Amino acid sequence: MRDKVAAIFKNPVLANIVYAQLSFFLFLTIAAFMTTQGFKHNRGLSFYGEHWSTAVPYGVGFFLCVYFLLRAANALPKNKPEFKRMSILINILTILLLGVLLTPDTLNSFFNWSHIVNSSILFIYELFFAIWLTIRCYRDKLVWFLLFAQFIAGVFAMLSQFHIIYYLSEGTLFFQLFFSVLLIYSVARFMGIPKSPKQTEKV
Repeated sequence: MRDKVAAIFKNPVLANIVYAQLSFFLFLTIAAFMTTQGFKHNRGLSFYGEHWSTAVPYGVGFFLCVYFLLRAANALPKNKPEFKRMSILINILTILLLGVLLTPDTLNSFFNWSHIVNSSILFIYELFFAIWLTIRCYRDKLVWFLLFAQFIAGVFAMLSQFHIIYYLSEGTLFFQLFFSVLLIYSVARFMGIPKSPKQTEKV
């Protein structure tokens, strides 16, 4: 296990993806500790970017996530079409993340609708990104489980957006969490980490 973790952090692509996800969730946790209002009354995680008391850690988490994702995209080898596609997909993801951050929905009706549209596009994009990764690791049961879990969390978030149920923050949080784990794990598979015992013996 220790060898696998060491291998992940020695790989610049994987290391930067891990740093991106850790940054996002760490600063989101800091914001949530400052106030739990974002998890009340179906407000959603965007609540933390709309108030000065929590906007700084929330924004820092987003910007660090984008920064490390861009580093990961640039570090991907350019010798295979799959890696080129992944680099493009990650770069698009960073644009969508910034779009969500830079459209606080409390300024006016235009920003409100822009935020809803950006958030919806981000959710749909991350789901299709996850499907793309899962298809390429289709023999691995874990990626299918993570995709299913991400989908269920997305359904909870969507139903909450329409006020059918009231778990918008929870649904969004777990959607992002499962997507993050799926991204790290599937990219590790792409990069040959972890290697199976047979592969290790051949090396």
